[in-house]
Amino acid sequence: MQKIAAQLRHRELTQEIYNIGDEVAEYIEHIAESVADFDGELAGDCLAEFDEIVDDARRDARRIVGELIGLRQALTSGVRAGILSASASDHARLPEPELLDAHGLEELHPTGATPLAISQLHDALDARTELTVQHLSELVEFTLQQTDRVARNLDAVSLPHMYARIGTLVSEVTEGWLSTVADTHRAYTRSRRGGNPPAFLEERARVDAIVAKVAAKKAAAEGRNFAS
Repeated sequence: MQKIAAQLRHRELTQEIYNIGDEVAEYIEHIAESVADFDGELAGDCLAEFDEIVDDARRDARRIVGELIGLRQALTSGVRAGILSASASDHARLPEPELLDAHGLEELHPTGATPLAISQLHDALDARTELTVQHLSELVEFTLQQTDRVARNLDAVSLPHMYARIGTLVSEVTEGWLSTVADTHRAYTRSRRGGNPPAFLEERARVDAIVAKVAAKKAAAEGRNFAS
């Protein structure tokens, strides 16, 4: 019975690891969608939310991995004692996306040439934006891949350290885009905003509407009960 309970807890914790990775990836996608819509204010807000998610992810991952290590040792110790097989050691490193910051965006898509036609400036700003979105998408994929590796093999990489590194890479490229596009070319970003509205805003609006509807029904029911 204890072994069955340990197995169930192991599955639950492994799923929690995947859930953490999914949440971190989801908030990176929110930033990418905001950048794709040239919405600097929203991108900044999403980055602030992402920073909090990363802090939570590091803390939760540290706790979960520690408990999982103990469970796996218990389930795989002794001759035929464990039903769970120990994962083979995996020390292969996935290539980490390179750091991309404001300097990199300016270097790859410069706007310092004189004279610079308006169309050339706009092309450079569009290219910086597209590169930022692409880089964030790569970070989403890297986050999911690394999380999966740890869920399969706890020795593959330190999950809290990995999330900290992801946090740095996401912050650098987002702040780089904000400083080289959104903050310095506000008129252009305002003209482009709204052309590619973030999908996550629609989902948030739908959830908020449901929550408000449920709250209204609850308040109405409480009012009737009080009146009676």
